[in-house]
Amino acid sequence: MLLTTDTLNQLSLLAIKAAEQAGDYIRGFDRSLLKTHFKDAGSSKSSQVVTEVDLTSQDIILNILQPSCDLYDLALLSEENTNEQDVLNHPRFDKDYFWCIDPLDGTLPFIEGSDGYAVSIALVSRCGKPVIAVVHQPTKNITYHTSVDQFGQSVSYKNKKQLNKSAKAASKIFTFYCDRSFLSSKKFPLLINQLKTLARQSGYDNFAVKQDAGAVINALSVIENSPACYIKLPKKQLGGGCLWDFSATACLAKASAIWVSDINGKLLELNQRDSNYMNHQGVLYTSDKKLAQQIIAICALLK
Repeated sequence: MLLTTDTLNQLSLLAIKAAEQAGDYIRGFDRSLLKTHFKDAGSSKSSQVVTEVDLTSQDIILNILQPSCDLYDLALLSEENTNEQDVLNHPRFDKDYFWCIDPLDGTLPFIEGSDGYAVSIALVSRCGKPVIAVVHQPTKNITYHTSVDQFGQSVSYKNKKQLNKSAKAASKIFTFYCDRSFLSSKKFPLLINQLKTLARQSGYDNFAVKQDAGAVINALSVIENSPACYIKLPKKQLGGGCLWDFSATACLAKASAIWVSDINGKLLELNQRDSNYMNHQGVLYTSDKKLAQQIIAICALLK
């Protein structure tokens, strides 16, 4: 069932309701009562840790979105109800669209008391294109979302105010956002040296590294804090983030004129058949096309 513009925008409002209700729950949770568990997932602690907050947040979201699945024949992919071993049989390959949900991205930052976590919801077409995005940041009570205009183009918003695509970067600091697991990679110091050189050659006054947030907040930070980049290099092990880590922010980035691609400059595959993980392609968000081309060339040297 192909969805009209009006229906897509109605579903966007529904996703906002789901994300904000989950955010209200997360924001009000007493973290002194938190119990953590570990699941069989990925190759890093961040992909394995799970709490009752992740699970309850997911329940809140699914209770709101499930009727839309029945009404519009949508599939549903959510982090805490996904089986990697049975990925080929998931109904997302047979439906025209699927909800792609991360009920709490950045569980480690949440456990540790920082604000680097978010609720992320996207509606993705069968060809792997995210058509709706909603991200809610509970600690700041901020909601980002996209709608579809009369020409079929995605428009991005922050707390219902349109994000300005043409706003000039005020900062002269070039910021590299990365996941903390990348700090232990042998490629990390090599990439840092190359990015420092790129920042200097591009005329930026300084270079900064930030690694205290989950994938969703890292991508949002690039959208909000140009000039910047967020990089995940390919690796052999399962990991590198999952479809639900990037579907919503990829839609927001495109609607905000921010570059998003795999590490080779190709479109992200957000309905791939072989895995829910992105380790085979890597991920790049950056402020513009010129920076993207330079960073892609740098990363090619690290393979």
